[in-house]
Amino acid sequence: MSLIRNILLWSSKNYWISHKLPKYKFVQKSVSRFMPGETLEHALSKSSELEDIGYGTIITYLGENSLNKTQTLNTVKQYKDALEDIDSRSLKTVISVKLTQLGLDIDEGLCIDNLKQLLKIAELKNTFVWIDMEEYIYLELTLKIYKKLIQKHNNIGITLQSYLYRSEDDLKSLLGIAPYIRLVKGAYAEDSSVSMHNRNEIYDNYLKLANIMLGKKILNNGLIPSFATHDHQIIYSLINKINADEIEKYHYEFNMLYGIRRDLQDEILKSAQNLKILISYGEEWFPWYVRRLAENPKNLFLLLK
Repeated sequence: MSLIRNILLWSSKNYWISHKLPKYKFVQKSVSRFMPGETLEHALSKSSELEDIGYGTIITYLGENSLNKTQTLNTVKQYKDALEDIDSRSLKTVISVKLTQLGLDIDEGLCIDNLKQLLKIAELKNTFVWIDMEEYIYLELTLKIYKKLIQKHNNIGITLQSYLYRSEDDLKSLLGIAPYIRLVKGAYAEDSSVSMHNRNEIYDNYLKLANIMLGKKILNNGLIPSFATHDHQIIYSLINKINADEIEKYHYEFNMLYGIRRDLQDEILKSAQNLKILISYGEEWFPWYVRRLAENPKNLFLLLK
């Protein structure tokens, strides 16, 4: 499976593949399992449906590594429109952004200014903004920007990846200043010098970091951790700890992607857990879609259905 995963991750970065394959009907049909549509209206309509039955929702506009200001400004407008529409529909949906969408590859100052605009609108709407964690080369700068902005904006959350060796140190540096931390396994192809490649090792580190985040002192200091995973063993291990420690459900949440493990999503919701579904939309879906396949190469067979 590791060979298939590596091929998939390579293809997510290949210009020719990412522009040719999305034109095929069988690929478009397959991706529809993981996103309700390409427009904001698709995303918010699905958010409304899910909120009506008890799920929370997060939306993200697909695309990354914007290399011109026009593309960046379009992304910022997409998120501004999303915040306005979420408010007008009285939804509880929050947004999740990538800093390379906001101009990080162009100019750090441009990226910060764009993010500040979104944070200010989110503050007025009484909501907050997640920052996704991208490839390792952006890690230091992402944390730097987050630590700068959290000093004036407390409506911002940061994501950590359990497959990185340094994530425990990063977590400890954020405790006490970060009100929202989301933990994911990690979906990019990284060098073995910086990331774990063994599934068991990544699994163990995820649980180690999650248990730190669920410490009573940490929670009492105001952290609200989000555990983003489709690994049922991790989820139920954490639920067992939560129940044993009598942690109230408003102190944490689980996050899962739209369309993945819907059976497990229903189970978690029925067990009275807070569960938010991440809904993606936009035309630049191919790299994101292939990384979803790479997380579990068995999903590749969906292309054949």
